[in-house]
Amino acid sequence: MTTSAFRAAEPVNPVLDAFIAASAIAFGLYVSPPSRAAMVRATLARSAKRDLRARARNAWPLWRTRLRRATAAALSVAAILPFAGKAADKPVLVVGDQAYNAQSLFEASGALQDAPYTVSWKQFPAGTPVIEAVNAGALDIGLQGDGPVLFLAAQGAPVKVIGIYRDSPDSVVLLAGPHTQIKTVADLKGKTVAITRGGWSQQLVQAALTSAGLPLDAVKYSYLASVDSAAALQAGKVDATATWEPYVTRLRQAGARTVVTARGLIAAQSYLSTTQKVIDTKRELLGDFVQRYQRAREWSLADPRHIERYADVWAGKSRVDPKLAHQWFSTSRIRYEPLTDAAIAEAQKSVDDFVKTGTLTKGFDVRGLFDTSFNKFTQAAR
Repeated sequence: MTTSAFRAAEPVNPVLDAFIAASAIAFGLYVSPPSRAAMVRATLARSAKRDLRARARNAWPLWRTRLRRATAAALSVAAILPFAGKAADKPVLVVGDQAYNAQSLFEASGALQDAPYTVSWKQFPAGTPVIEAVNAGALDIGLQGDGPVLFLAAQGAPVKVIGIYRDSPDSVVLLAGPHTQIKTVADLKGKTVAITRGGWSQQLVQAALTSAGLPLDAVKYSYLASVDSAAALQAGKVDATATWEPYVTRLRQAGARTVVTARGLIAAQSYLSTTQKVIDTKRELLGDFVQRYQRAREWSLADPRHIERYADVWAGKSRVDPKLAHQWFSTSRIRYEPLTDAAIAEAQKSVDDFVKTGTLTKGFDVRGLFDTSFNKFTQAAR
């Protein structure tokens, strides 16, 4: 009986064996060949008194359908598992950038190649939406100028600054339109100046007026975004504007004249910002990112060819003339700085100046805004 049953079952054995193996894989299991053979023998033993050849012939369409489904499921699981494993192995850090600046820097320098996490870049047109997204929990870390951060912190938002980077003061400039006769700050009296509220633009214009002994209402203000300010100056709708690279280079090419730069007038600081909640959950990742950012900035300044590489990557992403990008990065020479007492004092002065000019209704102690514990990461990078 056993022999005849075995011989009758021979055509069915491969089907049963393959089905059992594929089904097990589909459920994340593995069944060894001996175990599969035992399962096949058990199945055949229960059917030993039947005509196994006829049963197999009748059942084959059903087995074939099941086999195809199980095999497809097994292949799908096998295809997905390697990627799922990689995603699970590396956490994600969501970073808010402005116009591909930092992303281009990291790609050009290769500073993220061996990072133990994946960076998900989110691009923004300006600094205010970056810090708002940080505060809303949509970003883990953001890069933006100091003004938007200080304004949000003044409202009690639980944002934190964990690093500082600074443009060259020569890249933040008060420009006069080619259609005017403005050459000095004193010539601005009675003129219309386009500024971005709460940013370097407003800081520079007001600092320049104060330095020249003019009242803050000596000029008429037109509050516009940086891109709109540049367009307004080119169109002759305003007499002057205070802006930064790459708008400075573009406007100079169009005939705008430099009235004064930020040198000796404002700090022109930018911040790496986050929230206490993210610090509590991703401190090591944030520290590693800040450290790599510092290294990338040092790399960019170490060799003129690095600046060119950085500018080329940015120009490709932004679809801008590489010559303009080279001029921008060569002028701005952005560098990373630790959170020093002097940098924090500059932030306090900015807040106090905003209060004096009525831009902020009340001031606050900025020391709670800065988390200097992240200095240990950047000190280790040197």
